[in-house]
Amino acid sequence: MRVLFLCRNSFEKTAGGVVEYLHYLPPALRALGIEILYYAMGNELDDTLQGPHLLPNGVPAYSGPVIKPGWFVARNKLTALEQLCRSEKIDLVHAQGTYRSGFVARKLFQKMQIPYVVMSHGDVVTTNSSRMQRGSVQRRCQHILRDATGVIHLTPMMAEASHALCDARQKSVVIGNGIDLQSFAGLDTSEQDYMLAIGRLEREKGFHVLVDVYAALRQQDVRTSLVIAGTGSQAQALQTQARALGLTVITELPALSAIPPASIVFTGYVKGEVKCQLISQCKLMLFPTQPAQWDEPFGIVQIEAMAAGKALVASDSPVTRYLQTKGLQASLVRADDIAGWTAQIGELLFDPALRKTAGDMNLQHVDQFDWQPIAVQYRDFYRNILI
Repeated sequence: MRVLFLCRNSFEKTAGGVVEYLHYLPPALRALGIEILYYAMGNELDDTLQGPHLLPNGVPAYSGPVIKPGWFVARNKLTALEQLCRSEKIDLVHAQGTYRSGFVARKLFQKMQIPYVVMSHGDVVTTNSSRMQRGSVQRRCQHILRDATGVIHLTPMMAEASHALCDARQKSVVIGNGIDLQSFAGLDTSEQDYMLAIGRLEREKGFHVLVDVYAALRQQDVRTSLVIAGTGSQAQALQTQARALGLTVITELPALSAIPPASIVFTGYVKGEVKCQLISQCKLMLFPTQPAQWDEPFGIVQIEAMAAGKALVASDSPVTRYLQTKGLQASLVRADDIAGWTAQIGELLFDPALRKTAGDMNLQHVDQFDWQPIAVQYRDFYRNILI
């Protein structure tokens, strides 16, 4: 089986959990006899097909003309993609996203009858996308979901949002995100004196809440440092906020064994072994997403905490409660409750046995999130909808 992953952005411009999904899932599927090709919708003014070039995971990647959702679409904008599907004998198109990628997949289906599946990475949730409040966008998504051969959801909450647009339960499946468990195998898990929050530094992710919480912890003479890893539009604002609260601010990552006490450390973007080691040696993980501003499609950071055997304090959100049904051990706090966060973090910091118990239980349940069993679910779903 040959499947084309249809994506809005090039692999190099993709970020967050999506980039790990696109990096690790295709090789796991290849081991099951499913070949993946990657197509990024490129420059709107360029009508030529670019590629292939091999991504770091060995997947051939192409880029080509983009067509935007609308009533009138230039026919030549699909020519390069049609030619690619013919030459590569594509059996199935997998649209990474409902609106933009799904629109292209549906147009391709109408011209070539290649079946397509749609996967939402949260783009159909009105909290995450203001355009979903427009009637024209909703109707377009309804058509995309109606004509799809199958629909994949990361969580039941994403499924509910999608079904509210178009009830596709009979051809839908929930398949969670995954992580590369091997990345955490054999790492030094000895605790260093810091707690860790990692993700996009955007308002809806709640890092500003953690800065206030850390100031409250310092008033209680807590000397465990707070490490915030990631980049985003709020990076400078968070540092300014921390300094205004009288906190010691570090803006580069020292050696893990040399993180100064009683400090808030902004590391910038981290990945690979550095990221895994940073997670593996923290005392506990923090996940402060703000569900009133952003509906997390999955919350992969929480699975990474499981893989490292770490205790977790998290905002009380639908995705975290769902992951708890899968074995996640997390202490839940109202997302913007500074006092609640402070008390819960303080309890875990001063009770190593409690941290270890939660971390050990997380480690016991993490195998289900390895990419190989997840790839099996994808293979089975692909096969079932193509019968």
